[in-house]
This record gives sequence, C-alpha cells and structure tokens, in this order.
Amino acid sequence: MSTFLQGLALVSHFSTLAWCAFGAVLGIVLGALPGLTATMGIALVIPISYQLDTATGIGLLLAVYCGAVAGASIPAILLGIPGNPNAIATVEDGQLMTRKGLAGQALGGAVIASLIGGLGSEIFLIFFSPLIAKMTLAFGPAEKCTLSLVGIVIIAAVSGNSILKGLLMGALGFVFAFLGPDPMSGAARMPFAAYLRKTPLANGFDMTSTLIGLYGVSQVFFELDNLRQNKKGNICTDIGNIFPPFKKIVSMWKVILSSLGIGTLIGAIPGTGASIAVFMSRNAAVGICERSKGKLDVPGTGCLEGVFAPEVANNAVTGGALIPALSLGIPGDSATAVLIGALMINGVTPGFSLFSQNMPLVYSIFLTLAIANLFMALFQLAGVRLYPKVLLISQRVLMPIVLILSFIGPYALCGSSVSKGVFFMGTALFMGVVGYFMKKNGYPLAPIVLGRILGSMFEEQFRRGVKLGGGNFSRFYSSPICWFFIILSVLIVVSTVLRHRKAKKNE
Repeated sequence: MSTFLQGLALVSHFSTLAWCAFGAVLGIVLGALPGLTATMGIALVIPISYQLDTATGIGLLLAVYCGAVAGASIPAILLGIPGNPNAIATVEDGQLMTRKGLAGQALGGAVIASLIGGLGSEIFLIFFSPLIAKMTLAFGPAEKCTLSLVGIVIIAAVSGNSILKGLLMGALGFVFAFLGPDPMSGAARMPFAAYLRKTPLANGFDMTSTLIGLYGVSQVFFELDNLRQNKKGNICTDIGNIFPPFKKIVSMWKVILSSLGIGTLIGAIPGTGASIAVFMSRNAAVGICERSKGKLDVPGTGCLEGVFAPEVANNAVTGGALIPALSLGIPGDSATAVLIGALMINGVTPGFSLFSQNMPLVYSIFLTLAIANLFMALFQLAGVRLYPKVLLISQRVLMPIVLILSFIGPYALCGSSVSKGVFFMGTALFMGVVGYFMKKNGYPLAPIVLGRILGSMFEEQFRRGVKLGGGNFSRFYSSPICWFFIILSVLIVVSTVLRHRKAKKNE
C-alpha cells in the first residue's frame, strides 16, 4: 500500500494533469489526421518528456498514445477515411450511422468504447501482466503465422455480398505485400529489380500511404465524381444524441467482453498490432449478434455494435501492448517500441527489475495511463457536437482539403528525404485511383488492406518457422496454439459460407 501511495504522490501534481491533458488533445488531433499515427506523436513529444520529471513525462507519452489511437475513429465515422489502420473496421458501420443521421451516437459510442477498452485492458495490465507476458512468450514464428492465418480467412467474412470479389481483393493485397524486399535475405524482388533497387519502389508500397490512398484519396475522387454527375450525397447532417442509450450498451456486454479479451491478448503478442484485433473482434461480434435472436443488431447494417466491437478492441490493444513492453522490455507494436525508447531516455529500463525495484514508478505509470484514458474520453466527447459540422462544409471545399491532408500524411513519413516523400505521395495517388475504380464496381476495400498487412506477416513468420524447424513443418503440427488457430480458421470459413448461404436463401 505504501508503494501505491508513493506512486500516487508522483502523479498528484497539477503539472502532470496539465501535460496529460495536452498529450490527449495532441493525440486526438494527430489520430484524426490521415497518416499521422500514434508512433509519430510519441516521437514528436520525446524531447518535451525528457525535460519533465519521469512520471509526468511518461504521462505525456501515454496520453498521446491513447489519444491518437482513439482519434482515428473521427474521420472513419464522418468521412469514411480511417486516421490509421486500426480504425479500418470502424468505417463501414460508422459511415452508415452517419448517413442515417446518427453521427453523434456513432462518435459518442466510439469514445465510450475506447474508454472501456483502454481502462479494461489496464485492469489486465495491472493484475495479469506477468502471467500474460509469459503466455505470449510461447508465441514463436509458427504461432504468429497461424494467428495471421486467422486474420487472412476473415477476408471472406468482410467481403460483403460477394466472397469471390473479397478474395480477389485479398489476393491483390497479397501482391502489394510481396512487392517489397525478401523478408529473409533482403533481396529486391520487384519486376525490373536491377533498375529499381536504388529507388524507393524497391521497398514496395508503404502501408500508411496505401491505406490513405485506398480510403482517403479514393473517397475524394468518388465524391468529386458524384458532384460532376450532379448526384447529391445522402449524408444526414443531424447529429442527434451523442450518448448511446445506457440499456443498449448493457445489452452489448458479450460483444464488449469478447472485444476486450481479443484486443488485450493480440496487443500483448509482439509484432501483431491492432489491425488483426479489430477485424477479429468485429467478426466475433457478428457471431454473437446473430445468436442474440434479434436482441442485437448485426455489424454491417449501420449499428452501434459495429462501432463498439472494433473500438473496444482497438483501445484494448494499448494496454495489451504495454504488458510485454513493461514486464519484458519487448514492444507489442511500433508505438510501444518508440515508447520503450522514450522510457529508457527518461532513465526507466523496462523488465523484471522495474517491477522488483521501482514499484512506485510502476504504479505511477498505471495511474497516468488511467488519467490519459479519462482525458482522451473527456476531450473527445467535448468535441462530438463540433466534429460533424465538417459535413456542413460544401463538398467542393471539403474534398480538396481532405485531398491535401491525405498527401501531407504520407509526405510527413519521409523524414528529410524529399524523393521518398514524393514517392509516398505518388503511392497514395496510385492507390486512390485503384480504390476509386474498385468502389465504382462494387469491390470491397477492406480485404486489400488486410491482405497487405497480413500477407507480409504470414510470409515472414511462415518462412522463419520453417527455418527454425530445420526445413520441416514440425512446429506447425506439434504446437497446441497452432492447432487452435488452424481450427479457428476452419470454423470461421465454415460459418461465413453458411451465413452467406442463409442470406441467399432468405432473399
């Protein structure tokens, strides 16, 4: 108890609260701007955190982290443009709710879901971090490969009415993933590699530029085409209530718990990230809602369940990713990799020694994480009535602004290399054209992004698993975790096919 009070004393200063509030606002703004990720936000404030005392500096970093993850839902819901890959699964139901005049409920629901995910995963972090950290150490390349297989088969589940179109788009995503260098040898494998190896194209298509192009730039082209044809958009600018009915939230308890568990566990597995978690949680929510006998709406119909599931999982990943970061010094994702570096700059070395020798600081980290989540929810809720005003702006004005922001994000990734920045902008433009034609012809975009993210992960972990097995597949059939994920993949495919057959029969 005395160590907890010492930790409380470290954060019970006005300056700590003020810096956490500043970090939450900065994170929300960065998350809402396409391409400006939590990783970039943390990197931006490292010099500031170094000038503050340790607990306050860590609070600032965590507030930026939580704010950026949650803020990505704002453009996803209002404009159909996810601020980062973590918000892709929120786009469909968020956009449908906005078109129904329920933008306020969608945005408010996303904030409440983010708060539940953030605080819920922190409970796991506080009580079960050593246990979960040991469990995730059992995840070698073979286990991560079969986990990515689960994400890959979900492509069929997010393919809309046509599984064939979804699989084709997933295959296209795989092509984009394989255009980079060989993950084991580093050799270029682009067409005409001999001529392109000194250009940015030798590294393939950047993930952030691909995402912004497919969702941001393509949406601009789509809306401008509607303007050219004098088609009026059917988005309702009425905000409505910003708080979802409490009864509705309580009725979704199974969806919330499943998303919380999935997000925390996936976040705790190093090298996975939230992109898998949000689609797995959404897919789990579909099954839960279909079995509810009409008491819950099924995600994909423009309902709160379709916003809650990915947003709870998305923010549960933040607490989950901190479990291996703090207890083992192993980053759960790219943002926590930068966060570990920032902690070490501030004189904090993650690992067993942190828990055994400096528990007051550990408690201060837990407290500032809770404060960061509360500030994130407070400031994001405060702006819920303001954000939808964006929809009142004329499309002729709004779309060029969105296009400029869509190019600023990729360019900001280049650092000091102008040629690289131009290439990233060109990638976004190319993907925007691809996305536009896909949308026009009824092809879903989510499978492309899933294929792009999971294709490289699957290939790298598969080849690494085979290599560690001495050239055979022994690890894949000897590991219970691998078998669990393989069986889960089969069940997802079977349930998806049966669901589509049932839907066709009802039609």
